[in-house]
Amino acid sequence: MGRLIFLSEEANVTHCAKCGACTAVCPVYRVTGRESLTARGKIHLLERLPTANCSARYADIISKCLLCGACQAACSRGIDLIPRIVAARRDLPLLVGDHPLLGRLVEKTLSTPVLLAAVADLGATIQRLLPNNSGLRLRLGLPPESRIPAAKITAESQQAPSPQNDVAYFSGCLARYPQPEISHATQLLLTQHLGSKPHIPAGQVCCGQAAYSGGKQDDAIQLAKLNISAFANNDLPILTSCASCYHHLSLYPELLQDDKEWAERARIFADRLREFSTFFADLTPKAAKSPLAGNKLDKKTVFYHDPCHLRFHPQIMEPPRRLLTKAGFLIHNLPQGPQCCGMGGLFHLAQPQLAEKIRNHLLTDLEQLSVDVITTTCSGCLLQLRTGVRQKQPPTKVQHLAVLLAEQLKT
Repeated sequence: MGRLIFLSEEANVTHCAKCGACTAVCPVYRVTGRESLTARGKIHLLERLPTANCSARYADIISKCLLCGACQAACSRGIDLIPRIVAARRDLPLLVGDHPLLGRLVEKTLSTPVLLAAVADLGATIQRLLPNNSGLRLRLGLPPESRIPAAKITAESQQAPSPQNDVAYFSGCLARYPQPEISHATQLLLTQHLGSKPHIPAGQVCCGQAAYSGGKQDDAIQLAKLNISAFANNDLPILTSCASCYHHLSLYPELLQDDKEWAERARIFADRLREFSTFFADLTPKAAKSPLAGNKLDKKTVFYHDPCHLRFHPQIMEPPRRLLTKAGFLIHNLPQGPQCCGMGGLFHLAQPQLAEKIRNHLLTDLEQLSVDVITTTCSGCLLQLRTGVRQKQPPTKVQHLAVLLAEQLKT
């Protein structure tokens, strides 16, 4: 279960010792050197000035936070600033950032299922027409044609599970629309490991993380209720292949804790959640052709990027590495430890220059490793890293962990 969140002005952030531990780990401070952008700087501001009718400078400071959770993990008092930042963003009267309207447009699209489906249909058509070396394909973070065995892939949405289903699947927006190869790969792995296809409810929508981080609590709550309802007609485990989705879905009980009708339903939903790497790392392969059966011959080197939404809450770092080792990959880690990629949900849209600096800091350190593949389980991190490595020649391959594993299957 994730940390408790309270979208109220009474969030407990008033006992900061001003020790500076948060400063040392803040990705934004690392590339700007600005004290006002650290957790203690924001706490100082929030304690003294109300968010209503604030200045553009105030709004800009509040917007420059990735909500990564690094500050809370480093804080000796366990102060969690994220709920207060989210609450402040809810009240901000100003559009801030380099491209605020774009961020709001994406947020609104993700929060509106009908609009998202329409945009996705248009995007799918564009993607089919784009050549593999298209600059637009690279700008959007779209991969070249997948090498996953197409004949074994199904992408079926179902309203009701069948007796053969062992697990339900929450794909997330990226795997459902612009990069369906993630969903296809996950389904293929599930079929190989469980001998059955997953149940994929047709009514699932965006997890709501983008709406929540933007301070749009009502939209986040509405999306949560739609997802809970979509998976309510069975008690199957709910697997998701996106780290950010898993993190936010696990917070539904806290998001709906004041709603008597939905609080218990949210708890039951969250208890059923399964994170991708943990789920597969603990499975015993049933199929001889499983990529986890230890039959891999070419020992590729791989760097696993820890998404902040797993690294800090709920601290899932060992399972993906165990999974890669079981599949036969040689894992290289950064000597100084994991780093943020700068994605931060919609942060990279509102603050593209800061996001690029944070990402480039990571990619510069990655050059020391000289790996064959960069992999991760966060859809957002995947886009951010893929956009960054395209500037390198030759670019390092960046793949979702599900796709990387599925490609090891022999056709």
